[in-house]
Amino acid sequence: MKKIAIVGGGVAGLAAAHRLQEEIQNNNAPFDCVLLEAGDRFGGKIATERFDGFIVERGPDSFISQKPWGVELCHKLGLGDQLIGTQKEHSQTFVYTGGKMVPMPEGLSLMVPTQFLPFVFSPLFSWPGKIRMGLDLFIPRRAGNGDESLASFVRRRLGREALVKMAEPMLAGIYSANPETMSLHSTFPMFAQTEAKYRSLILGMLARKRQVMLAGKAPKPVKPGPDSLFVTLRDGLDSLVNAAIEKSPDVTFRKGQKLAGIFRDGDQWKLSIEGDESLTADAVIVALPANTASGLLQPCVPDVAKRLEEIPYVSTAAVTLAYAQKEFSHPLRGFGFVVPRDEGLRITACTWTSSKYAGRAPDDHVLMRCYVGGGAGEETAHLDENELERIVRQDLLKSMNVRETPAFCKVYYNRKGNVQYQVGHSALVDSIDAALQSHPGLFLAGSAYRGIGIPDCILNGTRTAESVIQYLTK
Repeated sequence: MKKIAIVGGGVAGLAAAHRLQEEIQNNNAPFDCVLLEAGDRFGGKIATERFDGFIVERGPDSFISQKPWGVELCHKLGLGDQLIGTQKEHSQTFVYTGGKMVPMPEGLSLMVPTQFLPFVFSPLFSWPGKIRMGLDLFIPRRAGNGDESLASFVRRRLGREALVKMAEPMLAGIYSANPETMSLHSTFPMFAQTEAKYRSLILGMLARKRQVMLAGKAPKPVKPGPDSLFVTLRDGLDSLVNAAIEKSPDVTFRKGQKLAGIFRDGDQWKLSIEGDESLTADAVIVALPANTASGLLQPCVPDVAKRLEEIPYVSTAAVTLAYAQKEFSHPLRGFGFVVPRDEGLRITACTWTSSKYAGRAPDDHVLMRCYVGGGAGEETAHLDENELERIVRQDLLKSMNVRETPAFCKVYYNRKGNVQYQVGHSALVDSIDAALQSHPGLFLAGSAYRGIGIPDCILNGTRTAESVIQYLTK
C-alpha cells in the first residue's frame, strides 16, 4: 500500500484528493491517502457565511466558465444543477472616472475593441485616447518573445489611457497586482500570442470573431452549464469544498494538523505534526502558498525553498455591506464598477452582488462588496475594521452617493495571501520544477505557480495528483 500525504486543504489540495479518490475507486489503486489541514476548516480562501437570508462569500465569489475545469468538477461532484450564472438583466459594468459612472462600451474583449461604433461613441475614452488605441492596427509586432510587464505591453500597443482606464483596474485588478511589475506571459499570455500571430491585437480579436461566425456557433462547454462568463453555486462556493470531501470517502481528511517540518526518511518522506505526532509517506503534495511552503521545506530541500521565497505576496481585504432595499436610493443596474488609481478613491472595485447573482440577499435588502489593497495600494488592507468601514462608506458616498447606514458591514482580510506573478514568473516556476527533480516523491500544487483562479487551481491539483500516480505506479 503506497502512502500519499497532501498538505493543505485549499481547492488545489482538494482537487488532488478527489483525483486520487477516482484512481482508488476506478482502478483499485493501492493508495492510502491523507490530507492534512493546519486550520479548523477546509477550503482555503473559499469560505461562505449564511445568515438571515444572506449568502456572503469571504473569499472568491465565482469562477470563470471559459476555463472548464471548475464546471467539470462541479458536475463530477453532483453539483451541476447548482451552477448559476450572472443575471442577464444587470449585465453592465462601469468605470468610475471623472467623478461619474461610465459604462464599458460593448464589444470590448478584455480590453481590446472589436466593435467600431460602440467604441467610437463611448465617453469612457478621450478622442486622443481612442486614436491611440486604434494605432494598434499599424504598430509593428515586438521583436523577440521575452516576458514583459502588463503595463509595458498595454502602453506599447494601446497607449496610456487604455492602461489607466481599463488594464489597470480590470486586468491587474483580477490579480490584485501592480501592472508595472505584473508578468504578461504568466497572466494574459493570449495577448502576447495574438501579437505574435496577427501583429495587431484588434486584428487578432476580429479574426477570432470571424472564426466563431464561420463555425456557425460558439464552442460549447464540455458539460452543460449556465451561459455566463462567471458562474457560482446557488448555495455558496463552499458547497464545492463539502462535496469534494464527501465524494472522496477513501481519503482521510484531518484538520488542525499543523506541520512542524517535512524530512527525507530513506525512500520515504516523514511529516512531523505539532504535538509529537508524525507519519510517513511515499509521496507528498505540498498544496500551500509559496510563502508558507518555503519555511516548511527549508530544512530538507533548501534549494526549492529558496526559489519559493522569491514569489511575493500582497494583502487585500473585502468589505461587504448590506442595505435595506426600501431605503436605498441607487438602482444598482449592473454588476458593479472598477476604479482607476488616479481617481482618488481607496477602493479598487465594487461588486453589486445582489444584482450580479440571484439569491445572495433577501428580497428586501441589497448586497455590495468592495475591494481594497493589492499590489498598488497594499497598506489599506492592513487598517482595522472600523477604519476600513469608514473609508469604504466615504468612497461609496463619493462614487455612488450612498448616504444610507448599512444593515451590516463585514470586513474579510487576506493578509499576504495574494500571490504576485511578476515579470519572469514562468521562468522561476520552471526552475522550481527542475529543482524538484532532485527530490523524488515531493510535489507542489496551488495558486503560486501557473494560475490563481479556482479552475486553474483545480487543474493544477488534478495534474499534480496524476504526476503522483505516475510516480508511484511506474
